[in-house]
Amino acid sequence: MRPSSLALLILLFAASVSAHGQSIARAKPFRNAISQTETGNDQMLAARAISALKRLGRDVLVYRSLGDFAENGKLARVSCEAFKNDLRAVTAEVEPLLARLPQSRLRIEMRNALDSYRDGAFWWQKIDQQMDQPRVVHVSALAFSEHTSTLSDAALLANVPYTVAIHWRQAEKYLKRAEGMMNGLQR
Repeated sequence: MRPSSLALLILLFAASVSAHGQSIARAKPFRNAISQTETGNDQMLAARAISALKRLGRDVLVYRSLGDFAENGKLARVSCEAFKNDLRAVTAEVEPLLARLPQSRLRIEMRNALDSYRDGAFWWQKIDQQMDQPRVVHVSALAFSEHTSTLSDAALLANVPYTVAIHWRQAEKYLKRAEGMMNGLQR
């Protein structure tokens, strides 16, 4: 190889490396701007999810102890049906928001809060179904496959209200953790 072509080859190589380095340097602020925008967008999504979950928190009563619950015995400020409607609306709002958030502890806490509200609603519905059963049994309505209630069923049903109250308490705990994480991110 001739010395002039070698010098030209080295010069072209140096120019391409220099141009590549400059394009990376120009792209870095752009990537940082995108990263900051995504972080801000994630915080906005998380704030919306927390706000929606708080609506469910306003519907329920959270007791500090089982003794407090035993004294009052009330599960929520709204009826079971109203809570289920609110839960459906909040779930429809929160699920897509959580799906757009990156996997993080904040997302897990919000998911746990939503799941605790769902679990509480499931058990609360069991109580409502038991209350809706007729007190008078018509002989024509009896069937061989009819389920009879046992002592264990009665014991389970007696403890279901406590289970609901515990789920509400857990949901509040998860939601407070998520709020604390959000406050830490905003600083």
